[in-house]
Amino acid sequence: MTDPYWLDRARGYLDLAMYDEAWSELDQLPPDKRDRPEVREFRITIRLDEGRIEEALALCGILCSLHPGNHAGFIQGAYCLHALGRTEDAIELLQAGPETLRDEPVYFYNLACYEVALGKDQAALTWLRLSVEMDRHFRERALADPDLAAVAEAL
Repeated sequence: MTDPYWLDRARGYLDLAMYDEAWSELDQLPPDKRDRPEVREFRITIRLDEGRIEEALALCGILCSLHPGNHAGFIQGAYCLHALGRTEDAIELLQAGPETLRDEPVYFYNLACYEVALGKDQAALTWLRLSVEMDRHFRERALADPDLAAVAEAL
């Protein structure tokens, strides 16, 4: 996510792991900015960095409901579900996202990670290859990702 300039102070606090201060900065934004998708994404990031996965998941649900065309709610929500041991639900959430989500290589990359976790290496390799076809940088990422060790060498 590329943050608008008016999130710079919150970003600074987040970078320093000053989570309460980052959250407070968001609360102090003008009302017309507080409910924007960028701010909702930022709140998710704060909760994820804090390790508060269930709260992050709840925020993802709100983002998906209020801004169904926004990819972050689906990507981050699936990540939360996977982190909570609900990998099949993570796949379902990703696949329920907007059609434009399939234009993102991270969509296929994350599907690959989740399929490996479920022991479905062939499906994972298919998703991973799609991701790499869309963006070659995902090949290097996959080769270094322990979550994809079972399939990355087959790229």
